[in-house]
Parts: sequence; structure tokens; C-alpha cells
Amino acid sequence: MKTKILISSGCSFTDTEWDKTWPVHLAEYFPNAERKEVGLGSSGNGLISRKVIYEVTEALKKYKPEEILVGVMWSSRDRSEFYTHDELKFDNSDGWRQNPTNFILGTNKSWNLLHWGWKNEYSKLYYSTFHDNIGSLIYTYEHVLRTQWFLKLNKIPYFMSNITEELFNNGISGAPDVIHLHDQIDKLHFLPVLGEHEWARDHSGLEFRDWDGWHPSPEQHKLFVEKIIVPFLQEKNYI
Repeated sequence: MKTKILISSGCSFTDTEWDKTWPVHLAEYFPNAERKEVGLGSSGNGLISRKVIYEVTEALKKYKPEEILVGVMWSSRDRSEFYTHDELKFDNSDGWRQNPTNFILGTNKSWNLLHWGWKNEYSKLYYSTFHDNIGSLIYTYEHVLRTQWFLKLNKIPYFMSNITEELFNNGISGAPDVIHLHDQIDKLHFLPVLGEHEWARDHSGLEFRDWDGWHPSPEQHKLFVEKIIVPFLQEKNYI
């Protein structure tokens, strides 16, 4: 088996500490591979991208490029984050377990997550003052492109997907400030679905998580791996 390390990054759809999400089920097909599962619920796409770049950089110190397999599931374009060198005394009134956060061992928790539904002062300031729908899509496409270019440069096998169809089927991908970025994305490395949520809703025949009726259940994640991810990897000769 050529894959010796499996790296996954994303938001709650990928967070293996939060639930038995798709990376857990995918790892069953690579029983002898090391696992780096860095998905974190409510992550924005900037943080998802930065984690991939860091983990791959570290993995290349030990493994050959062809021994690394990366899976990325992009989140909502509306989520964001900002960096502060010193760790903030973050108002965690929203109760999120890892905010602020970090992803490099021994560093400050300098990454502060922002979410439109949260009531903390930073989120309220950002979404009332700086957030823009087209701007958020520009940033997301830049994160996707940066990650793809990095993986291609280092000859890393990878696949990508989205939590929902929003990333590409959003009605504003043709905006003048967006279209040149949209057209540069290599969709041949994306799974053949618009989003895991839509696939689970329309094709799994199973129920979503009962606590919110929106997140896929462990059974839906497992089926998504069996029906979508594994055949895609087989077609790419990654498995």
C-alpha cells in the first residue's frame, strides 16, 4: 500500500473528535497508515487551508510525496478567522470548545474563529462591518487555489469536496471579481458531488443527526465514503 499517511482537514463534517465523520471511515481502507485528522467544527476555509499546508510540510520530512494522501472538505464561505500573536482573552459566551485555537504544537492559541451566528464581540464586529458575500467567496477561492497549487507543486495525491453546494452553486461565481478565480480551480480533484450534505439528503436514504437535522450521521458519513470517496480514489489510482 503506497499511502502511509492520511491527512484530513475541514470543519464539523470532518472533525473526528466531535463525531465519527468521514475520515474515520476512510481510514478503515488504510489500516496501516498514520492519521492526521485536523478538522475542527466552525472552521473557516482559511484555517482549513493553513492546516493542510502545515501538515503536509511536516509529513514531507518523513514520507515521500506519493506516500501522502490529503482529503479536504471545504466549509461555508461565510466563516472566517483572524490571527493575533498574543493569545486573546476570548469571550467564549457561545460555548465553542476550541476558540481561540492553534494547530502547531507549543504555539499560542492565536487563531480566533469568527461565525455569523455567534454573539462574541469579534464576530459581531466582523459581520456587521467587514463581511461581504462576494468578498467571502473571493477569499474562499483564494484558499482553495493556494492549497491546490501547494499540493500540485509538491506532487501530493489529494481530493477535495464541500459540505454543501454553496461553494460553486452560489449565484455569484460569475461576478467580475470572482470569475477568474473560479475558472482556475481544478475541479478534477473534487468529488463528483456538489456537497456531502446534499448527497446525504438525496441519496443516502438515511436520517441526518437528530440534534440539528442538518449534519450527516455517522452512518451517512460511512455511506459517503463507500459510495463516493472510495470509488473516486480508485479511479485516481490512490487506493
